[in-house]
Amino acid sequence: MPMNPSDVLPSLRSEAKVLFIRLRSLGDTILSIPLYAALKTWRSDLRISVLVEEPNDQVLANNPNIDHIISIRRADGSNWKALRSRLSALAHLRQSRFECCINLHGGSTSAWLTALSGARYRVGDIRFRNTIAYDLRIDSSVTPSTGTKIHTVEHQIEWLRALGLPKSDIPPSQVIPNPQFETIAKARLIKIGLKTGNPYAVVQPTSKFYTKEWTADGFAEITDYLSIRYGLSVILTGGPGEEEKLKAVRERSQSKPSVLTSVTISELAWIFSNASIFVGNDSGPTHLAAALSVPVVALFGSSDSTLWHPWGVPFKIVQNPFDCNPCPGYRCLVYDEPRCILSITSSQVKMAIDALLGDKMMDDKGERES
Repeated sequence: MPMNPSDVLPSLRSEAKVLFIRLRSLGDTILSIPLYAALKTWRSDLRISVLVEEPNDQVLANNPNIDHIISIRRADGSNWKALRSRLSALAHLRQSRFECCINLHGGSTSAWLTALSGARYRVGDIRFRNTIAYDLRIDSSVTPSTGTKIHTVEHQIEWLRALGLPKSDIPPSQVIPNPQFETIAKARLIKIGLKTGNPYAVVQPTSKFYTKEWTADGFAEITDYLSIRYGLSVILTGGPGEEEKLKAVRERSQSKPSVLTSVTISELAWIFSNASIFVGNDSGPTHLAAALSVPVVALFGSSDSTLWHPWGVPFKIVQNPFDCNPCPGYRCLVYDEPRCILSITSSQVKMAIDALLGDKMMDDKGERES
């Protein structure tokens, strides 16, 4: 065991296996991607594995900095199937003989997976629960000398720096669409009426937290704005069970945007990757669009946009200041409704869109009409 945590990564033997555990949300998974790129850029010999929950493993496929992906079932269906999936993953971890296991999550499941992984070094944050699971506890509460807050990606990079990663520029969060799903994605676009070659925008009006979800009327006005002012076809996207929310936006709009549901993350990656702009609430798909180098307008309510804004891509944040921000977002603890997100006006969103699209789209529209 190294005397100092900063000796861990430099001391790993050539081709040592390193495991990262990043459970839970799509956005969290995407924002962990720069860590793998930073580590591989410095030590390309290391063999990096990432343990994530399905279906978030799809955003890591084809990533050149990840040698192996281990996926487990979410615990929101059959508890028995989820437990069996975790036990199977644990057996795989034991057989893989990792030299270092870095838990980026901190929950109970990730803690016992770390503790039983058999890794020589088991790394967690000093504020994590179940601290007995870790033999190296990192204090990642590092902030610049100015005292300002730093982005989640910068915060996570401090973990690796505390373990010996040299300081360097932080890579972007890059998702590479799976070639196997390109044809399927194009077929879905044709099915909803989008003509091949037509420029389009993606609007995601949904979120898992109502404190992060703007109004159907507001999004309807924005779809019309993108269509009328910029000549873009608009696609509304949402996850399982969000069909009614998408329908409500479409019914309120004049331009009647296309609605796309029941698509996999791999298909969504292809659809997002060719969009001219993405407009959506603070959610996993927002980070997916950013990781595909699509300009993003992100609407924030309960979350801290300094910590969670899109990473490594041109973006604009629309958020109004409230003394109660940030909050966990499970429910509004101050008002009878989440005024933070509901206070956003369509004019604010339009200004953000104009700032990203600007004269370029207007010039392109003029060329098409001439």
